[in-house]
Amino acid sequence: MLNGDVVIFKAMGIYVNGYLNFSTWALMVIGAITSLLAVFTIFLYKGRLLQIRLTIFNTLIMVGFYIFAGFLFFKIVNSQEIERLWVDFAAFFPLVAIVVNILAIRRIYADEALVRSLSRLR
Repeated sequence: MLNGDVVIFKAMGIYVNGYLNFSTWALMVIGAITSLLAVFTIFLYKGRLLQIRLTIFNTLIMVGFYIFAGFLFFKIVNSQEIERLWVDFAAFFPLVAIVVNILAIRRIYADEALVRSLSRLR
């Protein structure tokens, strides 16, 4: 049990007083997978329905990222007496990505609706 220690939650691990206490490589892998999936999804502009499905899947993976990060966070907080807890600002990037994914899903769906309406006119 740690008394009055400083805990820093970063992308590559949980550091206690500057030393790596717990590795969070799984979070880094999840983040890399979501990034690669997002880049791959951009180039599927001809298959909009597949693009929507992959974007929804990517959003679900990012929600899983936060669930897993929350599990690790509360595991550390409940097991130790902590004086200060600092979370690196990069931990909020997936939250921004979730919002951007939701906006992308809406616009891709609007494009698909526009294409379908124009093909009815032919």
